[in-house]
Amino acid sequence: MAFDWSQFYEKQGGRGVRPTFQSALSAWDGEPGDAVDLGCGDGVETRHLAEHGWRVLAVDADPGVEERVRAGLSPDASERVDVRRASFETLGELPPADLVYAGFALPFCDESHFPYLWADIREALRPGGLFAGELFGPHDEWAGRPGMSFHERGQVEGMLAGMDVLQLVEDDRRGMSFEGPKHWHVFHIVARA
Repeated sequence: MAFDWSQFYEKQGGRGVRPTFQSALSAWDGEPGDAVDLGCGDGVETRHLAEHGWRVLAVDADPGVEERVRAGLSPDASERVDVRRASFETLGELPPADLVYAGFALPFCDESHFPYLWADIREALRPGGLFAGELFGPHDEWAGRPGMSFHERGQVEGMLAGMDVLQLVEDDRRGMSFEGPKHWHVFHIVARA
């Protein structure tokens, strides 16, 4: 699949934090802790966390990730950010985390590797920690593209077993994407370990 991520991030310039991310922060009632931003992309959520006292591991495979994530960060916040350039398939073990955020990122993990990535996410979450992010369903127009993963609702619910599901919103509709109009099938998730 040939997405031009750099162009995508440029088009996203100036956006605010995503609603699923905001829902997770609203559900967090402790002090800022340790977060992992998987597929951090343009760095909006990483910067928000770091500027609010969180320590963040920001992960993305794109070559420009370090520069994008650190752009505009205060020196103090920048010290709280570790940027790792890696694909989901080569990432390896995640550190213990109070928040794992994966905004529209996990569907871009190859389906053969996805179970390992999900197991790593679940293992990384401390008790009371939050997962927030999106998964794509089988009705999504991109279903079947190589290098991606898609999940039925029952699979999503099974993946969240044992967690306190605070939000599981299924969005199955026409809309816009970076490539133009498409049919979206997305699960927006916030769950507590």
